[in-house]
Amino acid sequence: MRKPRIKGRKSRKGIVGIEAAIVLIAFVLVASALAFVVLNMGMFTTQKSKEVIARAYEESTRALDVAGSVIAKVDTNNKLVDFIAVPIKLTAGARPIDLNKTVVSLTIINPDGTSKHYDNALNTETTITYTIVQAGQDLSSIVGNSLTAFQATWLYTRTDETTGDNLLEPGEIVLLVAKVSEGTNGGFNTTAYSRIIVEIKPPAGSVLTIERVVPPKLDTDYVNLDVG
Repeated sequence: MRKPRIKGRKSRKGIVGIEAAIVLIAFVLVASALAFVVLNMGMFTTQKSKEVIARAYEESTRALDVAGSVIAKVDTNNKLVDFIAVPIKLTAGARPIDLNKTVVSLTIINPDGTSKHYDNALNTETTITYTIVQAGQDLSSIVGNSLTAFQATWLYTRTDETTGDNLLEPGEIVLLVAKVSEGTNGGFNTTAYSRIIVEIKPPAGSVLTIERVVPPKLDTDYVNLDVG
C-alpha cells in the first residue's frame, strides 16, 4: 500500500528558505549602511586633512619679500640714523595684502646693550600714508615731521594707480618708512653698529624679518644698509 504524502514538510522547507533570505538581505543592508558610514567618514577626514594642510602651507609660505636695498637716512651732524626705508613687494603667486591689517614690529639694539622695541609701530593715520614717491624725490622732505620716534608708515614707489591705497597688489612696491631715533636731546638714537630688526606680519603668510647693522661711517645723507 502506498504511503500518503506529507505536504507540510515541503512547505516548511520553503518557509525556512524565505527566512534565511530575509536574514541575509538584512545583513547585506546593515553591512552596506556601515560601509557607507565608514567611507563617508573617511572622505570627510581626508577633506579636513587637506584643508588643514592647505592652511598650514599658506601660513608657512612667505607672502611678502624685500624688493631691493634697505636705505637709511642719516643725520650727518649728529652721526645717527634718522629713519630707514624698506622696499616691500608680494612674492610670486601671492594674493593681494591689506596693509592696514599688516602688523609691523620694530626693535633697535645699540652697541651698549640698550634697546627699544615696539610691537605695533605702524601708523596708518598719518597724512603721508600711501603717498606715491616720484623718482629722485627726497624721502626726508616727504616724511618730514609726520612720524614720531619708532613709528612707521607705507609709501608707494611703484603702482599703476594714480592714488595709492591700502591694498598691495602684484607688480606694486611699497616703502616701509620707519623713524628710528628720538633726536639729540638725550633720547634713544640709532647710531653706528646698532642692530635694526623689522618684523612684518601680513594677515596671511609667514612673518618677514629684516635685520640690518648700521655701518660705522655715517658721513653721507643716505646709506645702503645692505652694503654698509
